[in-house]
Amino acid sequence: MTVDEYINRQTPEIHRLLDHIRRLILEAAPRIQEKINWGVPFYSHKGQLCYLNPLRSSEVAVDLCFLRGYELTNAQNVLENRGRRTVRSLVIRAGEVNEELIRELLQEAIQLNETSKEKPATFQRKRD
Repeated sequence: MTVDEYINRQTPEIHRLLDHIRRLILEAAPRIQEKINWGVPFYSHKGQLCYLNPLRSSEVAVDLCFLRGYELTNAQNVLENRGRRTVRSLVIRAGEVNEELIRELLQEAIQLNETSKEKPATFQRKRD
């Protein structure tokens, strides 16, 4: 499945929100790659960068999840960990897309990947 196919399968409200965030991600740096991984859109640039996860709730919202979020400064105190060791996410609700904030977070994550001597660990499912 492609990212386009994934987005097209969503409700109209989530479709619009995913499209908007996707555009911001792809504009953040040249050669950002996207693919479906673990059933959701993943983005990489010199290592894994982020992924989009529509929230399954009564509100129209998408989690913008940063794989190395624990390393971001989170100066605006907007990233949530929800018990995750490394991933941090920004909940983006329909009608509340703060493009400037999203761009700042993406640029910091991109800079982290570009300057890191170690490649970020590959996301792997925890096995029981």
